[in-house]
Amino acid sequence: MQKILLLLFIFLLALCPEGRAQHLPGVAMGNYSGINSLYHNPAFVSDNRYSVQINVVGTQFYTANNHVKYNAPYSFLGLLTNSVSDKYRNERGAVLFPRTYLKEKLNGNDKYINAGGDTRLPSIMFQLFKGKAGIGISTRARYILNMSGLSEPLARLISKTTRLEDLQGPSFGNQSGQLHFNGVGEIALTFGGVVMDNETDFVKVGVTVKRMLGLYNAHAIVKNSSFSVLPDPDPKYANLRVPMQYINANQIDVQYGMTRDEGFQNIRPTPAWLLGGAPPGSGWGFDIGAVYEYRPDINKYTYTEKGERKRDGTKNKYLYRVAVSLTDIGRVHFKNPAYLMQQNVQAQDKKFLYDTFQKMEGSEGVFNAINESLDVNGSLAPNFKSVLPMAFQASVDYNVQPNVYVSGLWVQNLISQDAFGMKAESVVAVTPRYEHKWYEISVPLTLMNRYRTPSIGLAGRVGPLWIGTDHLTGLLNIGNPRAFNLYFGLSAGLFRKAPGEQNQCWPPEDSWLRRIFSKR
Repeated sequence: MQKILLLLFIFLLALCPEGRAQHLPGVAMGNYSGINSLYHNPAFVSDNRYSVQINVVGTQFYTANNHVKYNAPYSFLGLLTNSVSDKYRNERGAVLFPRTYLKEKLNGNDKYINAGGDTRLPSIMFQLFKGKAGIGISTRARYILNMSGLSEPLARLISKTTRLEDLQGPSFGNQSGQLHFNGVGEIALTFGGVVMDNETDFVKVGVTVKRMLGLYNAHAIVKNSSFSVLPDPDPKYANLRVPMQYINANQIDVQYGMTRDEGFQNIRPTPAWLLGGAPPGSGWGFDIGAVYEYRPDINKYTYTEKGERKRDGTKNKYLYRVAVSLTDIGRVHFKNPAYLMQQNVQAQDKKFLYDTFQKMEGSEGVFNAINESLDVNGSLAPNFKSVLPMAFQASVDYNVQPNVYVSGLWVQNLISQDAFGMKAESVVAVTPRYEHKWYEISVPLTLMNRYRTPSIGLAGRVGPLWIGTDHLTGLLNIGNPRAFNLYFGLSAGLFRKAPGEQNQCWPPEDSWLRRIFSKR
């Protein structure tokens, strides 16, 4: 079991360049963010600068923790671009990543790890009633790893393995911690509209309804347990230069479970599969939000057409904008018995041997290896609910001068660390930006990783391409980072028409043809 947890931890920590920047303040706060802004607040779907916008693809990766720092001699950027020097590769060309590259912080406190990302799949957003309302249809897949409340020795065992000499010999009691790894698919419908437009004060609201598909789940909840790391007594390991160790669970109280790999391998994008009980899990989620804009110079953006006062849909009109939302309200219910495996064990003196966890085939092989180590068989009746990473999000955007803005973003996780399921990252960010409909650049200044890690980022948009990071120093391996992220994607749209383009059958006001035929 510890081998699987270690592989998962190392993979996400070493290969995934924090978290929703999970929240993408570098590209989600602008007036041309389009569909990316809907994940922050669904009210942005209306009165948008686009008449139609399509997200082709987008992705982000993040990781954050309070236990280890990245201490490798090469940067994450080097890993991502495959430019790591040959002296840090083995004879097959693979990049070496020994556990010594993880620098520990030891203070006796509980540890946590958050990692994951999402892939934003084809989505569309369009305006109705000349911007007074809007609709968005979006799809994405998310994968989120949360480890919380990990006792320090248990966290060290996961990150450093049994080869760490400090762990070998003594018995470590009162160990506890939770691991939750979720892979979920999402199909969302967003609707929003303007509810107030009385010159200087403008308000719009929105709601997103999400069909959640639980594609994969793995969890382990350890309580009041103790372990020792001892020499493996198997004679075949007697002459090794580095002695082989095993984990002896002196006392163990653990609930663990996972879904079979067929759960995500058997995806069928049909209405019956999406809306029925065929996936391992399913459920519903919701986002709700409101946006207020203060528009002291609204007359500059107002015109009259056929006796009706209208707003110029191509222009941003506010001096400042305030947005608040609740996102990811809901849960995923894993209840399909064809895919779920779960056990609850209380036992003493159980051995986790190296040989037991070799040549495992898929998640079911891992589950069976754990069962074998704990001397149990089969699976209990599977049925568990994983909460979505509900969060409160608030932002303020101030127009300093034409095309220049400064935004502030606050995201607060609302899910208890003891809850069963997914947790969002809590962050505060201030982001100055220069925006134009064809390009944009921003510099996020973020306090991420549960408000522990200050960082500076860089993000931009050129035509349909957007790319950024909220932790530039982490990406470049400056200062032994504990958190970092990367996001990029392709989006394109049709901008709303200016007032002069509203009626192409009649020449502009100052044309010579209009002056000839106008009444004197």
